[in-house]
Amino acid sequence: MKSFQLTILSEKDADKVMSVLNGLAIAGLIEITGDTAEAVAPNVEQTGEIIDESELAPYYSEQEIKEILHL
Repeated sequence: MKSFQLTILSEKDADKVMSVLNGLAIAGLIEITGDTAEAVAPNVEQTGEIIDESELAPYYSEQEIKEILHL
C-alpha cells in the first residue's frame, strides 16, 4: 500500500477532484482519510533524533541539516 498527501491547488477545482477520488473510493481502489490532527513542531529531543537518523552530521552543520530537513 502507498500513501500520498494531496493538495488541491485551486479551490474552484476541489469539487471536481473530490468527485473523481470518491468514484475511486466507491470502486474500492483507494481509501480517503482526512487529517486527524494538526502537525506540531518536534521538540528538542525529537529534533536531535531526526538529525542523528539522517546521518548528515558528518557533511553539514546543524543549521544546514535543519534547513535541509525543514526543521
